Amino acid sequence: MNRPKSIFRRAAEGGVTLGALFVCIFLLETVPGSITGLMALGLMVYVPVVVYRRLKSTYFATNGLMTLSGLWLEGILHFVCGSIIFALGTLIFMKWIVPGYLPAVAAQLSTLIENNPGVIAGSDVTPQQISSYFSSIRPIDISMTLLWAASFTGSIASLVIAAIVKSKRIPPSSSPNQ
Repeated sequence: MNRPKSIFRRAAEGGVTLGALFVCIFLLETVPGSITGLMALGLMVYVPVVVYRRLKSTYFATNGLMTLSGLWLEGILHFVCGSIIFALGTLIFMKWIVPGYLPAVAAQLSTLIENNPGVIAGSDVTPQQISSYFSSIRPIDISMTLLWAASFTGSIASLVIAAIVKSKRIPPSSSPNQ
C-alpha cells in the first residue's frame, strides 16, 4: 500500500529547495553588479511561487481535506527547514570560504559613515563606535539572524499562501471508482 508522505517529510523535502534558493540569493547578493542583483531579485520573487506549488500539490493530493492551519504549518516548516540550510550556507561562506567578507563589509560601512557625517548627526554615537560595533559582528551572528528572520517572515508569508491555496477549487476526480 502506498502511504502518503507526512507533513514533516514534505516540508523537509521542500525546505531543501528553499534552502538552496536562499543560499543562491545570498551568494548573488555578495557579488557586486546589477545583473547579479536582478538575478537575486528574480529568485526572491520565485520563493513564494515554490511554496505555493508545494502547498497546492499537498492540498490537491488530500482532495481538499487539508485545513488552512495544516497548510500553514507545512509552509512554516518549509521555511524553517530552508532557513536552517540558509544559515549553514552563509556561515560556511563567511567563516571558511571567504573569511574576509565580513571585515570588508564592516570597512565599507565605516568608510560610508565617515564620508557622510550627516548619517549620525544629532546622535551621541561616534563613527569610531559604529565602526567598532560592525567589526565585532561574527559570522554566526549573521547566520542566526538570517535563520530567525527567514523563519519569521516565512511564517507570515505561509499564512497568506495557505489562504490562497485553500481558496482553490479541487478538480473533479477522474478515478473510475467514483
